[in-house]
Amino acid sequence: MIKPCLLIPVYNHGSLIEATWETLRPLNLPCLLVDDGSDAATAHVLDALAAREPLVTLLRLPQNAGKGVAVLHGIAQAAQSGFTHAVQIDADGQHDARDIPAMLAIAEREPQALVSGWPQYGDDMPSARRYGRWVTHVWVWIETLSTDIKDSMCGFRVYPVRETHALAQRTRIGSRMNFDTDIMVRLYWAGTPVRFVKTRVRYPENGISHFDVWRDNVRISWMHTKLCLGMLLRLPVLLARKCRKTPAQAHHWSEQEERGSYLGMRFSIACYRLFGRRAMNALLVLIVSYFFLTNRPARQASRQYLQRLAEPGYEPTLWHSFRHFLAFGESIVDRLAVWSGDIQRSDTDFRSRETLLAQARSGRGGILLTSHLGAVDICRGIADETSIKLNVLVFDRNARQINRALQHANPRSTLELIPIDRIGPDTAILLSEKIARGEFVAIAADRTSPASAHRVSQVPFLGFPAPFPQGPFILAALLECPVYLLFALKHGKQYRISLEPFADILPLPRRERAVLLERYAARYAERLAAHCRRTPYQWFNFHDVWQDSVPDTTTGSRTGATNNQTGS
Repeated sequence: MIKPCLLIPVYNHGSLIEATWETLRPLNLPCLLVDDGSDAATAHVLDALAAREPLVTLLRLPQNAGKGVAVLHGIAQAAQSGFTHAVQIDADGQHDARDIPAMLAIAEREPQALVSGWPQYGDDMPSARRYGRWVTHVWVWIETLSTDIKDSMCGFRVYPVRETHALAQRTRIGSRMNFDTDIMVRLYWAGTPVRFVKTRVRYPENGISHFDVWRDNVRISWMHTKLCLGMLLRLPVLLARKCRKTPAQAHHWSEQEERGSYLGMRFSIACYRLFGRRAMNALLVLIVSYFFLTNRPARQASRQYLQRLAEPGYEPTLWHSFRHFLAFGESIVDRLAVWSGDIQRSDTDFRSRETLLAQARSGRGGILLTSHLGAVDICRGIADETSIKLNVLVFDRNARQINRALQHANPRSTLELIPIDRIGPDTAILLSEKIARGEFVAIAADRTSPASAHRVSQVPFLGFPAPFPQGPFILAALLECPVYLLFALKHGKQYRISLEPFADILPLPRRERAVLLERYAARYAERLAAHCRRTPYQWFNFHDVWQDSVPDTTTGSRTGATNNQTGS
């Protein structure tokens, strides 16, 4: 059993601390109030609060020393008083106390972990702070060689008292606005697990900020300099930890957490525009090398895939897998070019252009079956150039964020991403209307659906049975429209885009449904395999496609359990 207490550092928050305490009182937890040399008015409020509230213990520093000193003073008192965990929350009321039980539940399960809030900001957050936080996130990911730390700046945390007090005894930690990031990175270095709970953060109209633009930015810059140097000294240990780390097995590729974000995409696009393709290619070599060294499951999946492409008796090496990773990195730069509107007609060879235009002119659109082969994002340029309306179905909760980033990067884009957790009647009607207007709907057919993972057909792929989703073919049958296979593969510096007719319509009578779905999936898998053989390094499914299937007892079919390593 853990024994938690509340810990609130206070500096001139006399007008806010009463309201903050009212949100915390229902938790019935002992509270350490640390007065960090506040003015007389705040000191009077704190004295009165401590006098009438038996749960509150007031600690007082003789002069203002900074939040870090106040928090660590409270941690030392918590250790002396026998508390195992300290729930640190700011005094100004910007944190949601209703999330404390969820944070303590995690601390109960993992007593040695640092549990932190993961801020979900509203429209009241200043734009400058949004971008400042993103820059800090990038630095922290570099300093820890990991993306485990979702947010290092949130001052709403459950500290494991023993581990935190021991760190403070042997290490000098930033005392002011550099404290939250500094102590989290150093605890992570020391082997303390970090866990996060999404929490709503607001900026009160009467909020009090003690941020000194000049001094605190200098402190933060110096902190990151020291942390980067510390990372270099710990490089062998951090890399060894990454290599030993075994990620929790996901039952489906979509259960892997999406790492992208709106600000992340905007930041990447801005870097591309500022530094250009050559600089981004150089940067990606470093990034790809890091992920190649630290992502063992993806390396294994890559070698397995390349082995099944190879001639009998030929064994792909780590170098071949690295080339596979590197090709993925290059495709990311090409995506940035697409999002920035830099892909020109001369960069693509689209010999089936007239087929697509003729279908659009007929007044009825069609289904485009795509894959994770090549860079299908290149086709966004086709949509923009030809004014063809292209709708892409994605199993992605961040689709709205991606749409925002694309719209900001290229306001003339005619591409629309449509998020689908499941295709219900409303979605089917929407897509039917789009097809009737001459628009095209694109959907990847080489990954099983997270919404219906049991709806798969086991068909041969590169010589071995693999699960392919039935959903795209069921959707095409429902929409009763022409179906095409769309591939965009890089040859040299140019992308060759092919549009292959698949069917005028896909009939799917009920009695023959299972047989026909398997036949359609097998045809698709055969064409996908043929293109993979021509461009082996351009299929970017870095997960075990052929992993042993799990029987589905409700339908009698079998599902492929996969683990996505790269995001969709």
